Amino acid sequence: MPKFLKAVRLDDSDAERYAATAACDADEWVCTGGFTVCDLSAGYRCNPRCFCDESFLSITRRARVTLAEVVDVSDADIEIFKDQLAQHLLFDWKAPDFETARAVAEEEINYTVETAEGFASEVWVTVKRSPGEGGGINEKYDQYERLMIGSHNL
Repeated sequence: MPKFLKAVRLDDSDAERYAATAACDADEWVCTGGFTVCDLSAGYRCNPRCFCDESFLSITRRARVTLAEVVDVSDADIEIFKDQLAQHLLFDWKAPDFETARAVAEEEINYTVETAEGFASEVWVTVKRSPGEGGGINEKYDQYERLMIGSHNL
């Protein structure tokens, strides 16, 4: 069974941090979002800062989140995520055509699945990106045990 990422919102800090764009809602499906990162070696180009170096991206809108949960999904879900991201790229990011948008969406969704597979289900993860060699981007993921208060998931 494949794994994917879902936004975690513990408080309103993401709403403040991503006020210039948007913050993801709790339980919104997110991808790694590495394809939307600024050229970190040249500094941030967004003003106000987008925090693309330490956030995940919604698959359906221009929203970001700092913390994501690794969850089990079905193969059918993965195909739906590819279609949703392709539509988002086509309509909101102005991809030149559906085939191009779908190719980028497939690559990003597959990369997110591959990344999520490296973690146990129900852990929380964060990402920190830094400039890599040859203009690439290094990604470091940290994992945290899911916070539980009493018998309730938080």
